[in-house]
Amino acid sequence: MFACFDLGQSVSTATKPTMKVSRAGIELIKSFEGLRSRAVLANDGRWVVGYGHRASAREGAEVSEQEAELLLQYDLLPVVAAVNEGVKGPVNQHQFDALASFAVSVGVQPFLASDVLRRFNDGQMREAADALIGWAEPAAADAAPRRRSAERALLQADPSRPVSVAELMRAPVMTPAALAAVNAAVAADPMQAA
Repeated sequence: MFACFDLGQSVSTATKPTMKVSRAGIELIKSFEGLRSRAVLANDGRWVVGYGHRASAREGAEVSEQEAELLLQYDLLPVVAAVNEGVKGPVNQHQFDALASFAVSVGVQPFLASDVLRRFNDGQMREAADALIGWAEPAAADAAPRRRSAERALLQADPSRPVSVAELMRAPVMTPAALAAVNAAVAADPMQAA
C-alpha cells in the first residue's frame, strides 16, 4: 500500500540561486567610485556623498568611511536585484561582480537594456566582455577606459581563483579603437587569442 499526499503545489525544478556582490566586487566598485566624505556637486547638478551615493546626499552632508560603506550596501540592493533578474543562465562570482560594477556605473535600466547583458545571456562571453569597452562612464568619461577594462578582465577571469583589485587595475586599458585593433590581429592570426 502506498500513501500519496497532494500538497496543492508543484515543486519547481532547480531554481537559480540569488547572488550578492562579493567583498572583492565591492572593493572594485569603491575603487572607481571614490570616497567623498563631504557631499560634492556632480556634473549633473546632483549632490554625491560616500561611494557615489545620491539618494539622500545634500549640500553639507558628511559621512564616515563606515557610513559610506553602509550607503553603498544600500545602493547595491537594486543593482543586485537587477543583475539577478537580468542574467538568465549560469553566472560565476567574478562575472556577477563585473556586471554589478557595470550596472552601478551606467544605471540599472541601461544595464538591463545593454548589449553586454544581451550577449552574456546569449552565451557570447567574449563578445559581452568586449561590449563593455564601448560604454562610457557617465560620471567621469576619463575614468571609463580604466573601469571598463577592469570589468572586462573580471568578467573573463578564471572563476577558480581569487582576483584582486590591484590585479584588475593592471589589466590593459582598452578603448574601442584598441579593442578593434586587437580583434583584427586575432582574426588575422587566431593563435594570438590566448
